[in-house]
Amino acid sequence: MYYLVTIGYETEQQDRNGNPRLEKSKYVIEAESAEESILRAAKYTSGDVRSSEVLAVAQMPIQCIISAKETPEYYK
Repeated sequence: MYYLVTIGYETEQQDRNGNPRLEKSKYVIEAESAEESILRAAKYTSGDVRSSEVLAVAQMPIQCIISAKETPEYYK
């Protein structure tokens, strides 16, 4: 299954209350469950120097991804 994971990265800008603003990025992660997708996202962001947090996880209704890497016969 594929999950759409939204991760918020803290920026140097601050809101009116002095809290850091978040830059939201979305990633498609292949995993067996929502929990596994969160763990994979945490491993992905662990190498980043910015502070981050997972904001949302949604299951994507994708059965298959057709790409040059996975199915090169369709790209000849």
